[in-house]
Parts: sequence; structure tokens; C-alpha cells
Amino acid sequence: MPVERVTQNGKPGYRWGTSGTFYAYIPGNEASRARAEARATRQGQAARAAGYEEPTFTPPASVAAAARRGLALREAQPPSNKAGTAVGIARARDLSNGKEMSPSTIKRMTSFFARHEVNKKGEGWGKDSNGYIAWLLWGGDAGWSWAKK
Repeated sequence: MPVERVTQNGKPGYRWGTSGTFYAYIPGNEASRARAEARATRQGQAARAAGYEEPTFTPPASVAAAARRGLALREAQPPSNKAGTAVGIARARDLSNGKEMSPSTIKRMTSFFARHEVNKKGEGWGKDSNGYIAWLLWGGDAGWSWAKK
């Protein structure tokens, strides 16, 4: 798990992984920022030394295949009707290439699927609708199941 720059209660800071201690720093104070980052880094090193194994979030083959299908369907559309945002397209490329996802990316995936599940009721679902293509770009139903786990 990486050390992440995060904000908590309106304060900037660092945290190791998704559940590490939050170390705040004073904005504009480089020494304070460096101390907070170092403390979060030391926490991660101590956890690893104690035997903590970081979870891996490599997309399963079914998720990669759905993302590839989404990219192919998107490519087949006329330029005036291309589905997917820049983020969705980047996500599809990462998923289709089997790139390991960070915990924060997995959280973004669950947010996407929760917001867009309603699109399944739209016209053209399962064929070539923009909603269907966008869903596939994020890994499709397999991606939704995987991200929820």
C-alpha cells in the first residue's frame, strides 16, 4: 500500500494505505509536510516488517475481457457518438492490460457502478448504447462484482 496524500476534516496530511493513521501537516510548512509523510512511511514499513501482506487488486480475466469489449464497441462507433469519458477510457485500458488497481481506484469503480446501474434499464442495453459501452469500459458486470468484493 502506498503512502497517500489525503485530507481529513479539512486538514491536509498523509496516510499509509486506506486504514493507516492520519498524519496532518501545516499547509505551506515544508518541514511539517515532510514529517507527516515520513511518519506515514514509517508506519507502512513497520506493518510490512511485522508480516503484513498488501492485498493485490489485479483484475480477473473476465473484467479485462469486458473492458476490451467496451473499447472495441467504442471504436466501432462514429466519432460523433463515442461513449465514455477520458477517465473511463483510461480505466478500460488499465483493466484490459491487467494493471493492478489501487484501493482508491477500486472505490471509484464501486461509485461508478452504483451511480450507473440504472443505465441497465435504458434502450440499447446489451448492444451498443453509450451507457452499455461505458459500463463495459469499467469492467462490466464482472467488474462490478469484483469491485464490491
